[in-house]
Amino acid sequence: MQSVQSRNRNWNRSSGKNDKANELRSRIDTSLDTLAKSVDEVRASETFKAYLDVQARFHKYSWHNSMLIAVQRPDASRVAGYKTWQSLGRQVCKGERGIAIFAPCPWKREKETETGETETEQGIYFRVVHVFDVGQTDGPDLPTVDVPTIDLAADNLLADLIRVAESRGIAVDFRPISDGPFGASKHGSIDVDNSHATGQQAKTLAHELAHEALHWEDRGPFTRSIAELEAESVAYVVCTHFGLDVEVRASRYIALWDGDSKALRASLERIANTARGIIDDVDAVNTQKAVA
Repeated sequence: MQSVQSRNRNWNRSSGKNDKANELRSRIDTSLDTLAKSVDEVRASETFKAYLDVQARFHKYSWHNSMLIAVQRPDASRVAGYKTWQSLGRQVCKGERGIAIFAPCPWKREKETETGETETEQGIYFRVVHVFDVGQTDGPDLPTVDVPTIDLAADNLLADLIRVAESRGIAVDFRPISDGPFGASKHGSIDVDNSHATGQQAKTLAHELAHEALHWEDRGPFTRSIAELEAESVAYVVCTHFGLDVEVRASRYIALWDGDSKALRASLERIANTARGIIDDVDAVNTQKAVA
């Protein structure tokens, strides 16, 4: 039979674990509340509203037209028609050659049937129109929302997150990434751009670890925007827990992915549980180092 002293020791250990878990969850909830408020402040700013107003004027091109644009002007970034550029206060430079794409033109007509009734026929045809890249225009700069990189050192956290990835069977490849995101989750492997400070690399690795944990298995429908909100929120919680300040970048990144406090709170449990898992794993690898 187990002694009273033994039962008390076991109860104290269990109680201590519960207290630690509750304290960690409280800290995570507080961090996410801070992040939610920061995201909403970004979205409410005049700079962000001006940015969204400009973005709304840019047409989302079909895959076929996107390929036509890429072939004719590989360095194109923001493309719009002549009049759209004028509405944005910019003018197409003299002598610039437009980028040819296909514009859909719907048509509709009334037709009398053999029975004397009238029915409507409709269809669509395409005509060639020309658009221009921002590099072919001149005028005031377009509104932007700066998402700063983390220019801080976090060598220890980065090393710990690498060990966490290894413990989860995830390979991490550090290499320069010339354009696009600072990292990529590839379902079992992660790329991280190592041309930035270790603080940015640690934040990126935490973000991609969140993608690995949340977004490769069949866990219900979600959009790319929600996936980025969740991954960035997890990275924010993990980095904040270990003393790395990433709030400005995280809040602006989430806002640019159309995230807000409502969407963040809708994913609260997924974010909190994933962040806690990474934090616990970091603590575990640190315990192993201490024992070794």
